Amino acid sequence: MARRIGPYTSRVEDVLADRAIRPKLERLRRSSFYADLPGLAILVVGVQSPRRPGSLDRIYEQMASTRHRMTFDSKGVEKLGKLDNVNVLLERHDLSRFDWVIMVDDDVELPEHFTDTFIALAEYAELKIAGPAQRAFSYWSHRITKRQHGVLVRQTNYAEIGPIIALRREVFDLTLPMPSLRFGWGVDMVWPVLAAKRGFKTGVVDGAALRHVSPIAADYDHMAASAEAEAYMNPHGIVTGVHVLETSATVRDIA
Repeated sequence: MARRIGPYTSRVEDVLADRAIRPKLERLRRSSFYADLPGLAILVVGVQSPRRPGSLDRIYEQMASTRHRMTFDSKGVEKLGKLDNVNVLLERHDLSRFDWVIMVDDDVELPEHFTDTFIALAEYAELKIAGPAQRAFSYWSHRITKRQHGVLVRQTNYAEIGPIIALRREVFDLTLPMPSLRFGWGVDMVWPVLAAKRGFKTGVVDGAALRHVSPIAADYDHMAASAEAEAYMNPHGIVTGVHVLETSATVRDIA
């Protein structure tokens, strides 16, 4: 179930975490790694809900402020599931042209310099599947996705498919096209298992933590989504309550 800590407590936690991470991000931007990182080709896709008209345009405008070469695409829901809609968007593009594909939900608030920070830290940690952490004052589903104080990026065995997930070209064949699941739960549990078999890393980028502003699973059948996820995950050896989400490595500063 999605969670959000009490407003006062979580807002204070975010202020303190922002203060702790700021000098580390400044060191990142002054580092030779950051200077030498080339501009990458990034495709960003999202599905616009009629409940939040224009929200994706505002998110895309903020993401476009970057050194990278960005391509944005979006569509309406049109009675399709999230993953089917994403597949429609991806079919419009030659994926061989892109270094990263990023899926974006339409209900997020991003920090300044989001794209540059997020991509730089994912590249620094050599992640092939990456998601930004979520701030304390945010709706979140799994504690592993919540921002860790003073951390830049973590290698984990989970990166949530929403509200933002990024896939590097090395894992396109493992992850795309996406399975035709009505709710889309469980896919982000399976991807890290498949990636790990090839030696690819999955992780959470704490240095680019966002705020997810809407409750998760508020407008659909939670039980049905869980049942669909179990049916998808179980053949891959993943069982809810048995499969443990964990962090295997942590980057606290730039070397």
